[in-house]
Amino acid sequence: MRSPAGVLLVLLAIPTAANLAGGGPTWIWTPSLPTPLLRRVTEAGLLDVWLLADLLAAVGVLGGLAVAATACSATAVAATLLALVGALSVAAAVTGAPLPLWYALAYTAGLVLVLRAGRCSTR
Repeated sequence: MRSPAGVLLVLLAIPTAANLAGGGPTWIWTPSLPTPLLRRVTEAGLLDVWLLADLLAAVGVLGGLAVAATACSATAVAATLLALVGALSVAAAVTGAPLPLWYALAYTAGLVLVLRAGRCSTR
């Protein structure tokens, strides 16, 4: 596995495997979201969007989109997706949730690879 996209794909499989090992897909950030912030998200009508993004990240879908964006030379899109998931996961890990740290490590490593590769191909 020589291509950065291949390595990135493996790194992004780690969060999916960690999430599924717990008995099925579960949210990774929501349990560590402070109640006042969760209340504001709910009052703004964004709870469904938040939960969907949380679950998509938990099962590696956002990472998969980042891999696809990298393969299509959309480095800025890939970097943005990976940075967002990594930052939210680090924030969740800081609050004491153990699982998001794995997500943060995997997505941040993917971000570094994307930024170093600049442009990569899945060929």
